[in-house]
Amino acid sequence: MVEKAKALFARSSAKAMALVDDGAIVWSETKTPITPEALVFGFSVGKTVTGLAVGQAICAGKLTLSSRLQDHVTELASTDLGRATVQDLLTMRSGTWEGNKDTSVWNPEQAQAIAMGRMNWLDLLKTDKVSAAASSTFGGKRKPGEVFSYKSTDPIALGVALAQATGTRYAEWVEQTVLLPAGIEGPAAIAQDRAAGYGQGDGALRMRFDDWVRLAVWVRKSESQPGCFGDYVRDSMKPMTPTDKIGSMPDSYGYLTWVRGESSWAIGHGGQRIAWNRRNGRTLVAFSSVEDYMGDLNQLYAEWSSLPSLNIP
Repeated sequence: MVEKAKALFARSSAKAMALVDDGAIVWSETKTPITPEALVFGFSVGKTVTGLAVGQAICAGKLTLSSRLQDHVTELASTDLGRATVQDLLTMRSGTWEGNKDTSVWNPEQAQAIAMGRMNWLDLLKTDKVSAAASSTFGGKRKPGEVFSYKSTDPIALGVALAQATGTRYAEWVEQTVLLPAGIEGPAAIAQDRAAGYGQGDGALRMRFDDWVRLAVWVRKSESQPGCFGDYVRDSMKPMTPTDKIGSMPDSYGYLTWVRGESSWAIGHGGQRIAWNRRNGRTLVAFSSVEDYMGDLNQLYAEWSSLPSLNIP
């Protein structure tokens, strides 16, 4: 399997790849432009990180799955988005507008305003287009919890809820409850808006590749532990809602995590993949800048995850 992984890595656009058996790194390699010191952008893998941070907040008594967004973000109390529960948001079922083709929910002017500090993520969520319910198939308003729709609104809303419910900036909460417990050893960059410090919960995390691997190992370890957070991680990796198979993506979704069969996936645009097999603990981590080899990568992971485990009876 290592020889197959090396061959795929050499011939593909992959820039970093690792095979992990439970907690043991079996093989890992990078190539230009990724260096040991480079901060690698996870894109929407950061959504899964937001989901983990929400789990820690639930276990700390700051949030509940059944609480509504408006319970923690009172500025959204009069909106359709505000009526969505934390669980609705974790499963991409807020019921709101489906977003742009790239799953973002902002226009260029709003993106610039956020970047310059004239607007924050909560301001964006309060706009009518983002916070209003989408039309249902048979007319009327779509209700929270009814339909899966992959977009930035739901994880960004959770990022704002985390800040308000915990009284801690998103980046600090992620650092203290996810990154440091995962044992990262290098620096990390977590995007926040300039105006209020609300984190970009839909994916704006950069870390060294070896720290992404450490995070993947920690998630696997957490999933096997008893207690509140272990229960949450196990639930997050279960199929909660069908996705109607968007392209080649997995056919189910958990808590800001994709699910197919016995495997759970954190997926980022451009070829970022972390895949965990829940049965035997085998994990694959891959980062790239284009997704032109995903079929081969999926086949590699299928073979890797089907091997008998060396560590688990």
